[in-house]
Amino acid sequence: MRWLDYPFYRILFFLIAGIIFSRGIEFPAEAYLYCLGISFLIALFSLLINKYSFFSKTFFAVAVYCFFFFLGGIHLQYRNQLTSNHFINKRVQGEDQVISLELKQRLTSNTFNDRFYAEVLFLGQQEVSGKALVLFKRSDSLGYQVGDRLVVYEHIGLPAFARNPGDFDYRAYLKSIDVYGQIYADPTRIWSDERGPERADVLLGVRNTILKELTASSLKERPRAMIEALVLGQRQNVDPELTKSFRDAGVIHILALSGLHVGIILLILRFLTQSILRLKYGRWIQSAVLIVLLWCFALLTGMSPSIMRAVTMFSFVAIGMNLKRKGSVYHSLTLSAFVLLVYDPRLLFQVGFQLSYMAVFSIVLIQPVLAGLWTWPNKVKDFFWSICTVTIAAQIGVAGVSLFYFHQFPGLFILGNLLLLPLLPFIIGAALLLILLLLIGLPTDWLTTAINVLLEFIMETVAAISSWDAFIITDIYITWWETILIYTALFGLVLFVVPYFKRSKKERFYLKKPNWMLHLSLASVILWIGIHAFEKYTFSEEQFLVLHQATGSAVSLSNKDQALLLTDLHVMDTTRAVISLERLKNIENHRGKKLSIADLQSMVHYKDAQLVVISENGVYDTSIKNANVLLSHSPKINIERLILDTQPKMIIADGSNYRHLIEAWKVTCDQRNIRFLNTYEEGAVAVD
Repeated sequence: MRWLDYPFYRILFFLIAGIIFSRGIEFPAEAYLYCLGISFLIALFSLLINKYSFFSKTFFAVAVYCFFFFLGGIHLQYRNQLTSNHFINKRVQGEDQVISLELKQRLTSNTFNDRFYAEVLFLGQQEVSGKALVLFKRSDSLGYQVGDRLVVYEHIGLPAFARNPGDFDYRAYLKSIDVYGQIYADPTRIWSDERGPERADVLLGVRNTILKELTASSLKERPRAMIEALVLGQRQNVDPELTKSFRDAGVIHILALSGLHVGIILLILRFLTQSILRLKYGRWIQSAVLIVLLWCFALLTGMSPSIMRAVTMFSFVAIGMNLKRKGSVYHSLTLSAFVLLVYDPRLLFQVGFQLSYMAVFSIVLIQPVLAGLWTWPNKVKDFFWSICTVTIAAQIGVAGVSLFYFHQFPGLFILGNLLLLPLLPFIIGAALLLILLLLIGLPTDWLTTAINVLLEFIMETVAAISSWDAFIITDIYITWWETILIYTALFGLVLFVVPYFKRSKKERFYLKKPNWMLHLSLASVILWIGIHAFEKYTFSEEQFLVLHQATGSAVSLSNKDQALLLTDLHVMDTTRAVISLERLKNIENHRGKKLSIADLQSMVHYKDAQLVVISENGVYDTSIKNANVLLSHSPKINIERLILDTQPKMIIADGSNYRHLIEAWKVTCDQRNIRFLNTYEEGAVAVD
């Protein structure tokens, strides 16, 4: 198969291009529809005139590509539209309402909150639709589960956006998965609750039963949490320290139920259903059974996006394996990506989608090159060398995306994967066997003992690997254009050398020699170096910013080479203060610069700008006139007297102040024609 001969490659390319175009450029929906209709008519006309002529084929191909380009664009717009009864169109900003909701999906708890995605059913007496993020304080220990229905008297707020330069835009992320609101549920404001097992669907009931059986078994707490994550996708009971250890060791994909686990489960199911092949049309029947079982598994785990992607892809793989066609694995990747993007084009911008396809694409492209470097006659050595090459290929593929989103690279990923990947099929198989035995009521002590020993050993070993901090490269920040250039250079080089490592005619990927991929790779490297040099020698912007920090105050001063972070986090507990300080240290203005940290004082000077900081004691110097004023930690002041005394150029209220005070201050400033900004709404504020 020659590169791009398969038509779906080109169709998928133009579908993705249309989705990206629609996300970046405003284009009227009517124009998309007109272009969609015109391209369809041109394609149809080309077939009717003379489908064998060169011009007809060319017009037909161009029309089809344009059709899918505009289809991607209009479909993204359609999926981003909200229904008329969506709660976001019915809620009143900042006003408490009676909200009826049903908990749909449990997320991993963070340090402070248990988190769920919930379907909003009613606002008062009005029926509505839409999903919101619901948070319960962990200290309240309310114990709610998926399927429970609650009636709360709260307001639906908007999730936090990227208030400081370089912050993660949580609001945009939630919007991409159809979550448009956020509710902090205080126990005193929960009017009623209804436990959900009697209303839950069959598979949800089965999942809850399995979780109860696992809890009642003799599994220890940490191994049980790991089994729940590996097989059921329920990571809420996994210790955050354990998650961090797996992440730092480069094996976090083991805990995150995804394509790796689905592939192993597919192989187990194929082995268990081999007897079906003896029947007439056995291959078709087995394919249907495998697909049904895979989708039942997806529903059982809660149908998370990662599982939906994996099951979609392996559904095509299952059919291909049973048909025994010589079609390339690229076909399965392309078809599954096409189906998923037609279903929801917003998946393209989700990090899980990008990581999944980059990992699999890199494995099938790069692993044969690496495997061809050395051949081992010894089967054991060849087995572990194969694991090494698969791990390296996958890590190369996800490196750019991981650095862009997570800003760190685990240097010991090979060691961690060499340990876990050979054991993972046995762990998953043992976990499935344990669940089966628990459901039918047979003794399991012998199996739980073995699982406890094995998983405790694995967790201790992973913790030891992750403790070698010198091998964990952190605080790496790259832009989206750098990510694209890195992948262009990387895959250009790989596609250049692939023909030289071609060992067998059975390989399905083929490039004729010579090729221009090396030129593309070198051009990407030169462009990357050139842009960096240009930015380094032309960027000289000096910035004086009041940052947003909930229950704290922070000011950033920065120039080309240095930065100074001034903070006041005295009302926070130690844990929250450490987390907040780390986040503030890593904002965009501080990256790649010599950073100093100091306490925030009552007066900050930088160049010709000055900032007067008024903290909770309300004390300020009345002799300072026409300065910028920062109100911090809800100071006890008369805002009118402050304006008369200091004649401020601008008044800023940061995230350490109570909201009701900010609203009152704003009213007064508007009446006095004083510029008033608050970081809750504006994000970081530049001081002139």
